[in-house]
Amino acid sequence: MADERWTDLGPAGSFEEGTVRVATAGTVRLAVSCREGEFGALSNACNHVGGPLGQGRLDGEYLVCP
Repeated sequence: MADERWTDLGPAGSFEEGTVRVATAGTVRLAVSCREGEFGALSNACNHVGGPLGQGRLDGEYLVCP
């Protein structure tokens, strides 16, 4: 069985629709988005310049770095 660990990031209602915010799960910083009632999480570092992706914005289905 896989080792599964969960980190509580707070109530779902605390995430605003269409927004992105930074959250920390253990020592990992994440960019967490909420769009149409669904959540997504990515590394907080954007993959082209390493910037803070959690300070970016949603553009449709895409997360755009700041």
